[in-house]
Amino acid sequence: MRGFVLSLFLFVAVLIPKIGMAQVSYQPTPPPQVTAASESWQLSGEPVFYEGNYYYPAGPTVFFDGNVMRRTGVYKGIPIYWDTTLAPYSVVFVPIGRTVMRPYERKREGELAGTTGSRAPSFPIQRDAELSAASGTVGIQTPPRYTDAPAVYPEAAQGVSTSGVIVFRASISKNGDVTTTPAPPAAAPAPPAAAAPAPPASTSMQSVIRPAGTDGVWIEFDGARWYSSGASVSYDARRFTPMGNYRGFPVYRDPAGNADRIFVTVVPNGPVAPFVRR
Repeated sequence: MRGFVLSLFLFVAVLIPKIGMAQVSYQPTPPPQVTAASESWQLSGEPVFYEGNYYYPAGPTVFFDGNVMRRTGVYKGIPIYWDTTLAPYSVVFVPIGRTVMRPYERKREGELAGTTGSRAPSFPIQRDAELSAASGTVGIQTPPRYTDAPAVYPEAAQGVSTSGVIVFRASISKNGDVTTTPAPPAAAPAPPAAAAPAPPASTSMQSVIRPAGTDGVWIEFDGARWYSSGASVSYDARRFTPMGNYRGFPVYRDPAGNADRIFVTVVPNGPVAPFVRR
């Protein structure tokens, strides 16, 4: 009996498969290889159309972080990324350099009115009532009511019923004789006056406030802190003089310009971004 039990355990141990522990290896997102640094739509500040909505340039540029940024689509040949720490479909990022990303934000209007997502929106929230006021109407509008006078059909106005039968008026005398005469035509009422259209309401346009003070993008270079001070410019070897490197990117200075202004290469052989020392 004991030998039978041992044989049974050995048989079960052989038949049961071994279950291994699966290991997941996390890999960060690689930096973008294609950028919109020289794209006309990016330089002119045009919105990006993605997933059925428009996203507008908003806020300062940020550095690429492969630990939280994931590629989510393509716009005109340029890859688009989103930050996994932010609410989906609220902000997307467009690369304008190998490690520099420009945020594009969706306006909080329509179904998103009254919400803020993962952070305070860069644009004013536009509610439905404000949209109605901007179009010249507020609240629920009903069509104007016409006069309460009874409707008169053309046939009845001419002494003819709606079925085509002539209408007669009957009268009974004292002797019991019945006399019928055609009914006089009824006067048609005057049509109501049309209401004058309301003049269109004036509209206004607001732009995003540029970063001020210690806001925006800054770098540590040559023992000082330098802040972004405008859009990138084209590199010109006759204008710029090399003065060092910042994380592998050449840094230049304009001898004829401000001594507290430097220019950092955005992409290899591409434009340079101005930074000032504060």
